[in-house]
Amino acid sequence: MFTNKKLKSDLKNFIKIYNSRPINDNYSGMKIEHCFALYSFLKKIKPKYVIESGVWKGQTTWLIKKALHNVKIFSIDIDFSARKIFYKDVKYLDKDISKYNWDLIDKKKTLIIFDDHVCFSKRLKFLRKNNFKHIVFDDNLPNGFIGYYTPKIIFEKKILIKNVYIRYSNIKRFFLFLIKNFIFNTKKKYNKLKFYRSFVKITYPPLITQKLKDEFKYFRKKIKVYYEFPPIVKFNFNKRFNYMLKNFGHKSLNKNYKVKKPITNINNLKIDKKLLNEFSLQYGNICYIKLS
Repeated sequence: MFTNKKLKSDLKNFIKIYNSRPINDNYSGMKIEHCFALYSFLKKIKPKYVIESGVWKGQTTWLIKKALHNVKIFSIDIDFSARKIFYKDVKYLDKDISKYNWDLIDKKKTLIIFDDHVCFSKRLKFLRKNNFKHIVFDDNLPNGFIGYYTPKIIFEKKILIKNVYIRYSNIKRFFLFLIKNFIFNTKKKYNKLKFYRSFVKITYPPLITQKLKDEFKYFRKKIKVYYEFPPIVKFNFNKRFNYMLKNFGHKSLNKNYKVKKPITNINNLKIDKKLLNEFSLQYGNICYIKLS
């Protein structure tokens, strides 16, 4: 979808734009790596309509307007209390994307950005019904690193395995979990309970209905393009999953985490040190999907 030469060239201009961002600390929102990915997708696809599901503080709305001219933006969030940026020409909607009628917009010229932490399996029926063609999915983490289905998990024909980690120091949560899930819920079973020195790891079994399997199969058949954007610089696994590793140790995660080769070397980037700290904090295989 992109050559490395093209990405390196575009990155120089993007950093200038990113340095003018209105929100310096976009905690829980998109940072430099995913912002560059989204910027690149927008410039490549050139949609006439953009629907962003998940607004947070509003920085991605700002980025869309920087990347595109004459674009109609629909910004959706069920809670706008964190928003810091507002545009009069943006249509703000406060219900889930599936609650609105999208018949009046050209689906072939529309890009949907899913950055709302909703299981992608719950989006398949909506996409099928509305026949949208262009999708960007932000937190596209692999199996074992997230608690819901992502396009990556579905595309790789995996069945979601969920893990819960509870520290013994959080004795209340530990016993509430045991009571709720083992005493009053005898139907639910777990593949494994593994006890470590300071925490217990509970693994949910890979359960899936035939209906959902059929939805996944249909979705995979509709995929014309599936593209994971590469990290800008070498991916730092320990930095990305610092919280899990610090609290639950290296055995808690599978370190065989595959990402594409980086676009460039960190030493080649002429940016301030504060910006350097953003790399690898968020990167999660952000992807673009084109459907037939």
